[in-house]
Amino acid sequence: MIFIIIGLLLISYDIFILVINQPTFWDAVFSFTHIWSIAGLFISYCGFYKVKNKISFIKTWKKWLRRTAGFIFGFCLVISVVNLIFILTPKKAKISDDADYVILLGGGIDKNGVIPEVVEKRVEKTAEYLLKNENALCAVSGGQVHWSAFSEAPVLKKRLIDYGISEERIIIEDQASDTIQNLTFGCRVLSDYTGKTEEEILSSKVLIVTSNFHLARALRIAGRLGYKNVKGIGSKLVFYKVPNSYAREIAAYVKLNLRILFTGKPEKII
Repeated sequence: MIFIIIGLLLISYDIFILVINQPTFWDAVFSFTHIWSIAGLFISYCGFYKVKNKISFIKTWKKWLRRTAGFIFGFCLVISVVNLIFILTPKKAKISDDADYVILLGGGIDKNGVIPEVVEKRVEKTAEYLLKNENALCAVSGGQVHWSAFSEAPVLKKRLIDYGISEERIIIEDQASDTIQNLTFGCRVLSDYTGKTEEEILSSKVLIVTSNFHLARALRIAGRLGYKNVKGIGSKLVFYKVPNSYAREIAAYVKLNLRILFTGKPEKII
């Protein structure tokens, strides 16, 4: 019975996160959150199977299949834990640390053109920093991704202005669809706006603002792209998004490491 309850809770968590995020139809169809429903359905099935047949479903598998499944699960668990350690230990800056430029990373926009709470927290943290460091310029980065009808960067700029940041200090980058593009195009728009070379931007003091769970990967990518003096400030998550966000980030961090290992990318901007 406990497996049935756990399975139903996981399925409910998937539905809850989707309802809270208000994604577009196709974003909902292909959402990462469905891993919780997949796991929940399997665990529930195992529970129902045991109730009906008085034996564990996994014990009905052949010995070689159980060993193979166990090895794969154990290997994935170890890889996940190792990557989680890196995710939890990024190089963080303080609000009092000075920077020449700030790059605010977008994180999606809902079907109504409104940034979700996780991105709003990033905006709040960016505004807090910019209000205390009045010489820093900020590039807000976020394009029109997936099936959204809206670009994110203009909304980010508007929210920063609402927090009291001067419009002249905010530069829009509205083409990026992932973290690599955020930081690549962010460097480009800062270069265009200031008249400095991209190499000068990469050598400057740059601060990346994103969510805590995303910060380590963003900084790793920044280093690969050639940012020489970069730190990050992370914003917090509401508690109910922690499991999904960190599970997704583990998968993304593993994917990044595999990409670096097999392709050598991302490469330096210049």
